[in-house]
Formats: sequence, C-alpha cells, structure tokens
Amino acid sequence: MARKRVSRARKRDLEQPDEFLTLTSRLLEKIRTYWKPISAGCLVLLAVLIGVLAYGYFDDRAEQQAFVLLNQAMSRYETERGTQNASESLEAARSDFEALFAKYGNRQGGVAGRLIFAQLNYQAGHPEAAVAQYEAALNLFPKGSYAASAALSGLAYAQAAAGQNEKAIAAFSAIVDGQDPILKADALYQLSLLYRKTGQDGEYEKVRRILLDDYPDYTYAEMLPEATGG
Repeated sequence: MARKRVSRARKRDLEQPDEFLTLTSRLLEKIRTYWKPISAGCLVLLAVLIGVLAYGYFDDRAEQQAFVLLNQAMSRYETERGTQNASESLEAARSDFEALFAKYGNRQGGVAGRLIFAQLNYQAGHPEAAVAQYEAALNLFPKGSYAASAALSGLAYAQAAAGQNEKAIAAFSAIVDGQDPILKADALYQLSLLYRKTGQDGEYEKVRRILLDDYPDYTYAEMLPEATGG
C-alpha cells in the first residue's frame, strides 16, 4: 500500500505546537528580562500578559503572524539593549512595534505588544508615550474585566510618572472600586502617595486607614505616616 504523502501545509500545521512552545518561551524569557515590576499591579499585569500569549497564539493564522512580529520587535530591542541604553534601544525597535500595531493592533498579539511597548516606554523614561499605549490597549479589553483592571494599573502608574496626578488618582480610584484584592491594595497605596504629594491630607489619611484596616498584610502599609494632625 502506497504511503500517503503529507502536504507541506499540513506538515507546517503538525509542526505548529513545537513552534508555539519555542516562540512563547522566548517571549516570556525576554519579558522576564526587560519587564521590571515595581508593584503588585505590574506583577499582575505580567500574569495577564502571559495569559494573552497562551490564548492568542492558537486563535488563527493572523494571530500567529502577530506573535511572529511581536517576537521580531522584542528581538530587535533585545539586540540593541546589549550596546545601548533603554531609550535608544526602544527607538531602534520602534518601527517593528509600529508595524505590528498597524497590521495586527486589534489581535491578541497586538494587544500584548502594546502592553510590552507601554512598559518599555515607562522604563525608558517616556511616561507620556506609555500612557498612550496603555490607553490603546485598555480600549481593547472588556470593560470591568480582570485584564482591563491590570492594564488600568499600568496606565495609572504612567500617568503619575507623567505628572498627570488627577488622572492617576482617578485611575487608581477606579481600581479600588474593582474586585481584585491585590490590585486594590496596591492602588490604595499609590493613592495614598498621590494624595500626600498633592497635599490632600484628609483623603490621604482616609485611604491610609482603609489600607491598614482592610489589608494589614500589605508590606508597605505600615511605612505610611499619619497625616499632620491625623
């Protein structure tokens, strides 16, 4: 009996799982290298991103191509980072990220890319650019979802770094109104810092007390001093 030939297209499909594992492991390794979490919120955002990577790749061929472009963009950044600072490396990889957004901006790979690009801008000292990318990514998540809350946390950090204090306060307040306890505790802490920075002692003390009472195990809660006259 003649052996049935396997078409090239079918062969590529059969090989796809190994390709996925290889690509995903490379992406996550780069994320671990260049993602510098500064809070519980960013750690949760990284967890959401890992979920996006795992889910999106298997969706369809366009998703696969989106993740290929994302891998290329991160590879460019990684290569440049070996000899240049964060800002210069980001600029060198900018066109790769923009090509990803232009073609697959609404795909899971594009959303993941926006989150990564936003964080890289934040780390490179470009908070305004990070704000724009976080806003674009946030609009692609279902309102009120866990992923949206995590992206909102990144946006709030970028807004605070950009000096957009009132917007950051509004964003962190929205997170406090959400359901995730880790994001809520972190948002309360960041709110306390922002209220203290902007001289809103009454709000600062109120938020500090909520953090101490509702999240006694939060590491930095005890470091917050009482408000003057509090």
